[in-house]
Amino acid sequence: MKLMKKGLVAGLTTICAMSMLLAGCGAKKEEAAPTPSADTKSEAPASEAPATDAAGVDTSKKVELTWYFIGNGPQEDVGKVEEAVNKYLADNTKLNATIKLNCFDWGSYPDKLQAMIASGEKFDICFTANWANDYFQQSAKGAFLPLNDLLPKYAPKTQELLGADFLAGSQIDGINYAIPANKEKAHQWGLVIRKDIAEKYNMDFSNVKTLADMEPFFQTIKEKEPNMYAFESCIGESAFRTLDFDFIGAEKTIGVLKNDSTDMKVFNQFEAPETKEFFKLMHKFYKAGYIREDAASVNDYSADQKAGKIFAAVRSLKPGKDAEESNAMGQQYMQLELTPPVMSNRETTGSMQAISRTSENPERALMFLELFNTDPALNNLINYGIEGIHYEKVSDNVIKALPDSAKYGSGLGWMYGNQFINYLMDNEDPQKWAKFEAFNAAATPTKTLGFVFNPDKVKTEIAQCASIWDQYVAPLETGTADPEVELPKAIEAFKAAGSDAIMAEKQAQLDAWLAAK
Repeated sequence: MKLMKKGLVAGLTTICAMSMLLAGCGAKKEEAAPTPSADTKSEAPASEAPATDAAGVDTSKKVELTWYFIGNGPQEDVGKVEEAVNKYLADNTKLNATIKLNCFDWGSYPDKLQAMIASGEKFDICFTANWANDYFQQSAKGAFLPLNDLLPKYAPKTQELLGADFLAGSQIDGINYAIPANKEKAHQWGLVIRKDIAEKYNMDFSNVKTLADMEPFFQTIKEKEPNMYAFESCIGESAFRTLDFDFIGAEKTIGVLKNDSTDMKVFNQFEAPETKEFFKLMHKFYKAGYIREDAASVNDYSADQKAGKIFAAVRSLKPGKDAEESNAMGQQYMQLELTPPVMSNRETTGSMQAISRTSENPERALMFLELFNTDPALNNLINYGIEGIHYEKVSDNVIKALPDSAKYGSGLGWMYGNQFINYLMDNEDPQKWAKFEAFNAAATPTKTLGFVFNPDKVKTEIAQCASIWDQYVAPLETGTADPEVELPKAIEAFKAAGSDAIMAEKQAQLDAWLAAK
């Protein structure tokens, strides 16, 4: 039985547990930090928290900062962890602030943040990306504070950690409206697969090169595991991403390139032959019963996954994604690569924290993020929870989850902050960070790396396309719709909403950027 192959990596990381905890979502990390690789920047020893008033900010008045992010929703012990975080801030820093952690689930986060921003609600920090709480659209609307002048003063170590090139990759017209997470700098699409189920049926994935090659395995699951979904697919989390187009701007807009483009001509991804073939494959899978019947109305399947109902799902892979998934879901996973590693603007804008325009304490909010990115004790407390309650130390930088970790955990550290100062879980590869560096080095950079589309001139058309996106794309990407019938309707609807104008503007900006290089 060959469960591992060239495309099946097992046992590397799982450090990521920071997203959910933070805001009512749980997490699992606390003090020191794993030893980074020689080329990895990490900063700030656990023994000495960085000073927070060096910039001359008057911190005499105590303030509460609010932080919103996406995850599995509030978790039972978030109050305990929040209390511990605030005690740490009071005892070890000069910030003179408390932090309120607010986590919305995957399905509701975009709409809730959109409503908060539209109403002018006051808050300080929020998660944003090219795929959630749309970084490009929100920045164009003026939702986020420009950070170029603030970073050197209030978050200089974070600025140094990320480096000028990576920060430039997330700029819009030369302006940083959010701080990227310090993590892997490439992506690779593939599958996470239940290892125990694969072993149970002696599955050999050594000849799997494409998603279509998974069909016999999905058939086995359908026949022998009737209580499982063979292949999970839902709105925005489908295998459509494995086509790996080079998105120009947010993912839910028309107009892309191929990663290996030679003519650099923007095209409508829904008119591409491979898109139609993909939708046909998904529809075949759906009719065969491999995909859940209600896929087109589901936008969060984390509860089903935690309940053990999912055999395989698409993920953006990296070294140790299998361990990360295992720790987050409480089952053993393996990973199977379907695309080569690529370094693109998707990474620079794929996981960020922004300061709200409505923040009454933007300097203090940025100073908090500086602490979070450079102080291992604070970082790991927010990620993993409280030592002795949610985890125990195996060594200085390696921890083991305790039973109560179920009350505070996410497995999503990649979403926030500086991963290179996170603890390692005891099932993670000790060479994780070195493998991150190798993964980054092996990635092929796209020709658009560093180009950031400014959507301002076509924001109306983009909004119109976004408003009908799920109506037309969700049934196609999840396989519930027949592409022979529905794909032409989708293309026509997007054209009526202004897709041609969006593509023309993208092409014009790209041409100007290429000419200036």
